[in-house]
Amino acid sequence: MFASASILLSITTGTLADTVHLKNGDSLSGRLISYEGDVCVFSTPYAMGLTIRTADIGSMQTDHPYEVQFKNGDRASGHLVSESARVTRLSSEIFGEVELKLADIAVLQRNLIEQREPAVARDHIEYGERADPPPLDFLVGSTVLLGPGEYELDMGLVYKQSRRQHNLFDVGYFQKSSYSARVLQFEPTLRAGLFDRLEAHLTVPFSYTSVEDVSSNEYVSTSSAWDLADIGMGIQYQWLDETAAYPALSFTFDIGAPTGRKRYNDAANRWKDPLNNGSGHWSVAPGIAWVRRTDPAILFGGLSYQHFFENTIDGYTVKPGWALRSYLGAGFALNEKLSIGARFSYSYTANLRAGRRTIKGTDIDPADLAFNVSYRLHEDWVISPQVMLGLNDDAGPASMSLNLKRKFN
Repeated sequence: MFASASILLSITTGTLADTVHLKNGDSLSGRLISYEGDVCVFSTPYAMGLTIRTADIGSMQTDHPYEVQFKNGDRASGHLVSESARVTRLSSEIFGEVELKLADIAVLQRNLIEQREPAVARDHIEYGERADPPPLDFLVGSTVLLGPGEYELDMGLVYKQSRRQHNLFDVGYFQKSSYSARVLQFEPTLRAGLFDRLEAHLTVPFSYTSVEDVSSNEYVSTSSAWDLADIGMGIQYQWLDETAAYPALSFTFDIGAPTGRKRYNDAANRWKDPLNNGSGHWSVAPGIAWVRRTDPAILFGGLSYQHFFENTIDGYTVKPGWALRSYLGAGFALNEKLSIGARFSYSYTANLRAGRRTIKGTDIDPADLAFNVSYRLHEDWVISPQVMLGLNDDAGPASMSLNLKRKFN
């Protein structure tokens, strides 16, 4: 199965491949998995995870930028170019082309995002030519994707709908009792690369909610609202780069502001609960996220703790329970324009406290599964449809979303 996936990757990426020239005259073409210490792990369409002694390598060439860590502590970044079977050069935007001695290299680490080449005016791009790195939208929130001075505007649109109904034969053969709620939420998000390894984001969402409660044709209650939802902001710092021993690790810190609508309705008006589009409380959420490449897939995950602060709403002093959130996922960059990803999320929220008293039975543990596709429409535009499926009652109804992203350098 893994060999087939490697062959498929080789086909979809055309001539994109890394090359290792051995001192005995052999050459291998495929993908460099890791290069650290005295061992190089290399994958080809015919075998996965070949282990090669670095002392047996004469020269190397890569089709992706790599960060080179030298044994003396220096670092450089760029493409490796094999000039001959025994000579390797580093092609860097900063240093130009310089010759490398493989014996001086401690670690080679592939950059998650390729550096964009300077724009060149051309009438067309040849079929199969790589113009931009693949969209890696499934990694948003799991690692730092923007460099210093880069900005991204994400115009997200989410729709979810819930309905239940049953017949009322005692009132009329065709009469129905039903309850439906529809939510359309616009979630514009601005992400910015502040410094090296540091990224920030700000989300200002708006939602339109429509609720209809039908007891019969004679008793129909409807309500709708267009409101600002809770504003979210946060930062992400990439702490560790990925090596052969451990994944790339980053720290996250998110803040939620109670700008949305929050009401604790009485029993007679409980049907209006879906009109709430906010928590009603300030919150902070520190967390950790990781990314691990295992060609042709990228694995990712994260864990965060969310703390809510006490607030008085509708005369009640309320403090929601703490929340522990986690997720695991995998993504595939199929080519320079298309990638797919899947993500499983699970969280637990403890019982809330009202009037200094813990309210039993208010804890929840939703689980859901999301699938998304990202397609590069243009050099700086990416569209990403997503479907999220609730796996239990606490997760609520399924939702569909569409994200259109514009990147600014």
